[in-house]
Amino acid sequence: MERIHKAISRGEKICVYGDYDTDGTTATALLLNTFRQMDVPVDYYIPNRFGEGYGLSEDTVEKIHQKNKAKLLITVDCGITSVKEVALANQLGMDVIVTDHHQIEEEQPPAYALISPKIPGNEYPYTELAGVGLAFKLAQGLIDDKAFLESLLDLVALGTVVDMASLTGENRILSRLGLAELDKRERPGIHALCDAAGHKIDTPLDGYALSFKLGPRINAAGRMDTAHKVVDLLTTDSEDVATRIASELNQENQRRQELERQIQDQALEIIEKEIDNDTVGIVVASDKWNEKAQGVVGIVASRLKETFYKPAVVLAIDGDEATGSGRCIEGMNLADSFVACTDLLVKHGGHKAAAGLTLKTKNIPKFRKAFNEFARENLTAEELQPKLELEFETRLSLLTLETLKELEQFEPFGKDNPKPHFGTRRVKVNGVPTQMGKEKNHLRMFVSDGTVKRRAIDWGAGDKLITFKRPNMSLDIAFSPQINEWQGTRSVQLILENWEAHSEGRDMNWDVFPKLSDESPVKLVDKRNVNKKNYLLNLLAREESCIIYVRDEEMLDLLLTKLLPESIEGVARHNEATPQAEETALLKQLETGELRTIASSSTFSRSEVFPFVKHVVLCHLAPSQDIFFKRCKPAFVTAETSYLHLIYNNTDESEMHNWISEKYPAGDELRRLYGSIRAVIQSNGTEGYPEAEILKGGFGSLSALQTGLTIFEELQFIERHGQSDSRLVKLLSGQKSDLSRSPTYLRGEWIKQTSPFFIEFQLKENIASMWERIADEYQILSEPNSSI
Repeated sequence: MERIHKAISRGEKICVYGDYDTDGTTATALLLNTFRQMDVPVDYYIPNRFGEGYGLSEDTVEKIHQKNKAKLLITVDCGITSVKEVALANQLGMDVIVTDHHQIEEEQPPAYALISPKIPGNEYPYTELAGVGLAFKLAQGLIDDKAFLESLLDLVALGTVVDMASLTGENRILSRLGLAELDKRERPGIHALCDAAGHKIDTPLDGYALSFKLGPRINAAGRMDTAHKVVDLLTTDSEDVATRIASELNQENQRRQELERQIQDQALEIIEKEIDNDTVGIVVASDKWNEKAQGVVGIVASRLKETFYKPAVVLAIDGDEATGSGRCIEGMNLADSFVACTDLLVKHGGHKAAAGLTLKTKNIPKFRKAFNEFARENLTAEELQPKLELEFETRLSLLTLETLKELEQFEPFGKDNPKPHFGTRRVKVNGVPTQMGKEKNHLRMFVSDGTVKRRAIDWGAGDKLITFKRPNMSLDIAFSPQINEWQGTRSVQLILENWEAHSEGRDMNWDVFPKLSDESPVKLVDKRNVNKKNYLLNLLAREESCIIYVRDEEMLDLLLTKLLPESIEGVARHNEATPQAEETALLKQLETGELRTIASSSTFSRSEVFPFVKHVVLCHLAPSQDIFFKRCKPAFVTAETSYLHLIYNNTDESEMHNWISEKYPAGDELRRLYGSIRAVIQSNGTEGYPEAEILKGGFGSLSALQTGLTIFEELQFIERHGQSDSRLVKLLSGQKSDLSRSPTYLRGEWIKQTSPFFIEFQLKENIASMWERIADEYQILSEPNSSI
């Protein structure tokens, strides 16, 4: 800092030397804004990618000396390998302060100061700061204005995320704080850039928006023309100037996309003709790619890396020299690979995942061989296999807007802090997918796991439309969820990262799965739409242990009084009100053979004492997936083979919808119900009113009343006391309370939302997929304290 303050006090010319990518331009803009805040005039220089290339060069040092008359040169995001160039600057009377986060070589430049966390012996506790992060550190040393320093964090976040710096440690903190600063949109350039990218002002920015909306437009300037306009964009106070520059960047980005497509197609042709499958490090070069191609070779290298999952370098040949860029997979350091090939290169720079280089055209064959050998020696067969790490498998219904809002706390996502990926098995595509994009190279569809339906996007899968049109097909999907906003409506959207299709043809629609000849502790018996009475009578005639689940108390009465004749002995009744001691006794009797069958309208609470049960029968559709899967669980308790019978039918669908609507009243009905109950209790004194009288009728259906009383008690509108057969209902204070504070009300709303999809799953899913889903859920339900 002493040298900078000395230059300021002496009135010496200062020049900030940056780079043409997002990290370099944001770092340059950050220091320009800092010096402006200090009322210190400074110049800046961004090299032209096409005529001057990356980093310091002897020509640019000469230009700065002659034109700017600078006495102090401060580099950002470059300079750490510029030994000769810094020495020349010193000879010309310029001191050089290098701030650079790239890989250091053995010989260090003779700079006045080197600011890098990667210098051997450096004691700074964090080594992964981006170039703009180091520029911010310099600004912190120059100025003591907390509010101003915080205002610079938007540039820090933008440069750090787009440059793919590690989003851990201090980078994580700076980027997270920077997102909040970005969302203020106080910098005219950021506001205009968001508008140009179609990112609405009321939509928060995240890692995806920075990397794939703002970043490409900023980088397009340096790739297609000159990056000076980006620095101007990020330093101007004029909204009109910012709008004009942002529009120009948008146009540059469109030209960049078209050029990128052309070069990528040509690169793939070269690979097909010249490079065999055994090659580990890919190098493609062509003299067909003009000067402008140098600006997009890095993007093409990234595409090739993703396509082949191998390190890739793309070189644009211009006469006797070639300039290019590389991208690398996990397991190999790209900067180290270029260091190993230093003798073949004119210059190079970069880091582990991405780097640039220039070499003589005649050395390309030697470099191709050396690069491939380095990759072969440093990458194992396992590292060459692409991997997609999933957080865990999940149900689509658990991915709600509220859940995704919680995940946003981990933003910005990026390198070393990846966006979470999840998996779901056996989803079905609803309807026919739609091709998207100008070239119809993307797919939009709706998928369902039998509980809810979610919109899904598969980028780059437009040519696979016919696969998704196949009948009787399900998918195992890996995806990242996001919040989609369209015309003011927010919804959960899945970005498909990978998928595997499963054919589910007629040969899979067996009555029993797995087949009787296959060994399995559980076999699923598909007798949906069978005559229930006849089926149950035949099953009970086998005199084997059995649990029969029905929908509710009304159906339990019907089963025991109408469907099953009194002559059948050994059938016991179980419901929600059954005491635990009695439940335990019933299960013990089932185990000893004193009982043959338990008919139940409720899941069992004593999973630790559950005996082997030969048959588990589901007579009716379940209103929710948790109830359905818990009722299936008794079949999985022991290793002996149990049979899980599905005997519900299509007529149960409308009955279940009606049951749900009646069981879980809407808000207006609950308010009416509470008003009626409150009026009756008030008219009969304050000591309480018999619950039995309320449940007799007159206020509504029995199930609605039972649910309503539970909700009112949870909201502390009432209290119930006394024995169940003589319980009294007493009013509490009349304070207002939101229905969302009632767990029972929330559960009812969730059931009403998810039940249509889950009912469809119960009725239409083929038996093989259903068995796999149930078995998979059983792993989840094996946790302690889970009722069955």
